[in-house]
Amino acid sequence: MTLIFKHHQNIEFIGDSITDCNRQSLDFAPLGQGYIREVHRMLQAGYPELQLTVLNKGVSGDRVTSLLARWEEDVLEISPDWLFIYIGVNDVWRFIEGNQNEAVALPEFEQTYRQLIEATQSKMHAQIRLVSPFLAEKNLMDPFRSLLSDYQATIDKIGEESHLPVIHLQPAFDWAMLSRPAPYWTVDRVHPTEEGHMLIALTILRACGYSL
Repeated sequence: MTLIFKHHQNIEFIGDSITDCNRQSLDFAPLGQGYIREVHRMLQAGYPELQLTVLNKGVSGDRVTSLLARWEEDVLEISPDWLFIYIGVNDVWRFIEGNQNEAVALPEFEQTYRQLIEATQSKMHAQIRLVSPFLAEKNLMDPFRSLLSDYQATIDKIGEESHLPVIHLQPAFDWAMLSRPAPYWTVDRVHPTEEGHMLIALTILRACGYSL
């Protein structure tokens, strides 16, 4: 597989705290200290001749409804060549925490996600990739993982019906946890450690044809 990115293209990632990762702090602006930084470094080191630009538009705590509220400013006005949408874990986590007011039920999640894609496809020509969220939890019957699997399946359905590739992080973390326990990869099953962020970056780049 050949790298999908071309010369001088802009690659935007939008999502929640896993994407944000302190991108607005003085020490880590503008890419943050997470997987976006690693994606940038690997692209610059592996394909410096392409002169690619990586953009981080993550906001901590975001759910799919939060993305909708800022889509015009953070996506449509920027009009990137590539757009990676990584959202969903907070929509479910709020249910697990008992915060029903901020949780996003599956029907609303699906409808809103489709709105984002339709708005993007109707107003710009970005290549879109859907990044399916993960939970560092081996027990398939765990309430959080069980509920998240419904959202993961919905992202798969949206991707199939919209003819958009889906990048699956859950299998990567399931495989990684065969060798190292969840605390090695995340601090709370959701937010990655440095190694967890690198695993996300590698999984995304491999799906994009990056040659190691």
